[in-house]
Amino acid sequence: MVNSRTKPKIYVRKAKSSDKEAVFNFCRKTWSWGDYIPKVWDKWLKEKNSIVFVATINKVPVGISHLTIDKPSEVWLSGARTDPNYRRMGVATAITKKCLKYAQVKGAKIARLVTESNNKAAQRVLQKLGFQPITEFVEAKTENITKEVSENSRWAEVKDINSAWAYLQNSEVYRESAGLYTVLFHWYSLEKEDLEKFVKQRKVILHENSKGVDGLVLIDNASSREWREKSLQTCYIDGDYTAALDMLKFLENHCYTIGIQKIYAFTCNYKPIVKALDKLGFEIDEPTDIVYAKKLV
Repeated sequence: MVNSRTKPKIYVRKAKSSDKEAVFNFCRKTWSWGDYIPKVWDKWLKEKNSIVFVATINKVPVGISHLTIDKPSEVWLSGARTDPNYRRMGVATAITKKCLKYAQVKGAKIARLVTESNNKAAQRVLQKLGFQPITEFVEAKTENITKEVSENSRWAEVKDINSAWAYLQNSEVYRESAGLYTVLFHWYSLEKEDLEKFVKQRKVILHENSKGVDGLVLIDNASSREWREKSLQTCYIDGDYTAALDMLKFLENHCYTIGIQKIYAFTCNYKPIVKALDKLGFEIDEPTDIVYAKKLV
């Protein structure tokens, strides 16, 4: 630890395997249960489309951040951590600037990240760096999965892609979501080719009325693979209260049929959808997730 009155020199470099012990030490008490960094560290260092940066003071690791290149023009920042003994010294700012410079060199046009709505310190740093909040997502979950009956929901088919995409282009929820969906706390832009991929993997639930598509849900089983449990997550929910409620009933019945024990629901903080989740007994988590973005051109 350095004297709080001094302004230590901060160096930022690519992470090395030998940084592991020091990094794990200052990540140990991130949350009451610990941190996920030790579980993903080795994977992060091996991934082709990502990089981990480490900030050092006097050659000692005091902060980290992980950058993923999702698409040629987009990067995602995650896993930002600072040693509690070195906070308010510019560590987070230095690492983030390094990430943004790296992203620009790689040709990215936009950088995004997420922070919790109650993390005011992180939000102040982000705004100083030119990031702006673009959407707010709610997390919810349920383990009370029962047999349900839906009326106007079904699995989307390839023939539905154009109509589903046309629906999204005029959707208030899509605008409120900043055109993003999430998988395991990682937000991605939802473009037509992404929708097509979800449909072909049978991961899109459609809701229809007499005029056509009026709602959809994207799902994924990444939570089951990552956390070794029988679970599914919603990546994106779109529709009014009636459509959302019906699609969630369809999803719950599907989970009941195949033995899924837990559903994690992620959605833009859109009141009709949150109300539908509450109606079905989902536990709505606090705080919410605020996604920030910064244009790099």
